Amino acid sequence: MTGPTDLTRTNPTQGGITVKTRLIGGIAAIALAGVLATAALAAGSGHAKKTASLKIGVSLAGYSTDFWSSYVAFEKAAGTKYGVSLVGPISSDGDAGKQATQIRTLIDQGVSALVINPVDSAAIAPTLDYAASKHVPVVSVDVAPTKGKVYMIVRADNVLYGQNACTYIASHVRGSGHVAMLEGDLASINGLDRKNGFLSCMKAHPNLKVVEYATKWDTPTAVNDAKTALSQYSDLKAIYVHWSGPVPGIIAAEKAAGKFSKVGTPGHIVLFSDDGTPQEHAWIRAGEEDATISQPATLYAQFAVYYAQQAVNGAKYTAGMKTDHGSKIVPLLGNLEDAIVAPVVSKANVNDPALWGNFKGK
Repeated sequence: MTGPTDLTRTNPTQGGITVKTRLIGGIAAIALAGVLATAALAAGSGHAKKTASLKIGVSLAGYSTDFWSSYVAFEKAAGTKYGVSLVGPISSDGDAGKQATQIRTLIDQGVSALVINPVDSAAIAPTLDYAASKHVPVVSVDVAPTKGKVYMIVRADNVLYGQNACTYIASHVRGSGHVAMLEGDLASINGLDRKNGFLSCMKAHPNLKVVEYATKWDTPTAVNDAKTALSQYSDLKAIYVHWSGPVPGIIAAEKAAGKFSKVGTPGHIVLFSDDGTPQEHAWIRAGEEDATISQPATLYAQFAVYYAQQAVNGAKYTAGMKTDHGSKIVPLLGNLEDAIVAPVVSKANVNDPALWGNFKGK
C-alpha cells in the first residue's frame, strides 16, 4: 500500500515515547508553521494518490485555541499537498446540535469525505449514521466516537496521557500531599481517558491524594478550581490540567497566592498539562511549568486528510498493522484508530525540532 504510511502486518516494536517524523517536501513555505511534519516513508514508497476534484468537508468542535488554530493551518497545507479541496473548517463552537446540522449541510453540498472533530463522543452517532447512509466516509480526528462507524480515528492514546502525567508527577514530588486534576469534559472520550489513565496510575502512589475538578474544558472554571485547590490544600504537591488553556491563569494564581516557585526549587508545585503548544514550551523553558504532552497537531492534520483520501480511494486497513511513523492501527470502540505517538515534553527535550510546538515562528 502506498502513501505516507506504508503499513505492514508485523507486530509493533516496544519502546519509549518518541516522535520520528520527516518534513514533507514542498510544504516549507505554507501555513503558519512553514513546515509540515509527516511520517518517514517505509521502503521508499510514494505519496497518496491525488484525486481530482475531491472535496473533503471539515467540521471542528472549535478552533479558537492555539492548538486548533495551528491544526487548521497544518490541515490546509496537507490539503494542498494532496491536491484536495477542503470545505471548511466549520466551527460548531462546542455545540453538538449545531455540529450535526453543519455536517448534514456539508453532505448535502456533495463532499466526498468528512474530517470531524466531534463535540460529543456519543451525540455524534446519528450524524455518522446519516453520513453512512449517503456513502460519505468519515475520519474522526482527536476525539473518537463512542457509537457509530468511521473509516479511521486519528488520535493519540489519551489513557497514556494520564498515565504519563501521573508517572512524571509521582517521580518529581517529595513526601505526601494532594494533587489537583483539572479535568476536560468527561462526555468527550479524551477527557474521560485522561482522567482514568491518571487515576489508575495514581493507585500505585498512596502518598498522593487526587482531588478532581470537572471543568468541561472551560478555562475560567479551571483557573478558579486551581485557586480553590491552592487555598484549600496547604500540602498541594501538583496540578494536572487536561489542556493548555488554563496554564497562564494557574501560574498567575500561584503567584498571587504567594505559592509560586520555579521548577526545581523548594516549595515548587509541579504543573503538568496537555497539548504541547509554543506557549507551553516557553513556560517550560522559563521554569514556570514542568512538562506537557505534545499532542501532534502536525500529524493529526496530515493523517486526517490522508485517511479521508484513502477512504475515497478504497484503501483497506486492519487492526495490528504497524505504521512507519511510530504508531499502530488499533481497534477502538468498534472502529480503527491510528494511535499517533504523543511524547512528554520537559526541560530535557523542549527544544527538539521534531515537536510541533517548535514549528511555529520558523
